[in-house]
Amino acid sequence: MERLVNDLKNSAEYTEEQLEIIGGKTHVLLQRSNQIQDSLSSIDIQVENVAQTTKDAKDHMDVLSKHSEAVYKHSKEIAHSQSELQEGQAKMNENLKEGMSMLHDAYTNLGQEVDNVRNEAVEIEKQIGRVGDTMSSKMETLQNSANDIENMAGKSLDKQKQLLDGQSNALKGLQLLTQFQSEALEESR
Repeated sequence: MERLVNDLKNSAEYTEEQLEIIGGKTHVLLQRSNQIQDSLSSIDIQVENVAQTTKDAKDHMDVLSKHSEAVYKHSKEIAHSQSELQEGQAKMNENLKEGMSMLHDAYTNLGQEVDNVRNEAVEIEKQIGRVGDTMSSKMETLQNSANDIENMAGKSLDKQKQLLDGQSNALKGLQLLTQFQSEALEESR
């Protein structure tokens, strides 16, 4: 009986240690979750940067459009002079090239930002998967420990019942022996 109690006590201490270990690992998991949250915040900032880059590209397009309109008006004004028309056309071509270059750069930056966001999203998804796997493994270990304790407690109760049954049988035997002795004393008298 004492051995069973000690076994139960040791199992409880072991389970408590495991729970403390799991608690520590849960703290680590929370830190990783905070790191993931920081990464998500960083992605938000990058998305804002992408939006700003897109807005800048639109502004450049607006500037290019207004510039083209100005060149067109200027070309109409200098239509009477071939030399002035050629000068205006050259200026328009230069501005168009500059605008196209700016637009190309803006779209290149936008593509790079989108790639960065996509790569970070993939990495975050992997981290979430690893955290989920770790939590699942720890929960399975905890469940197994709880099952072991439940099984040991059940065995202990069975042995206690057997002990009580044995004690009951011994008491019955003692009562029979006492009765037999009483009868023997009565007969000897």
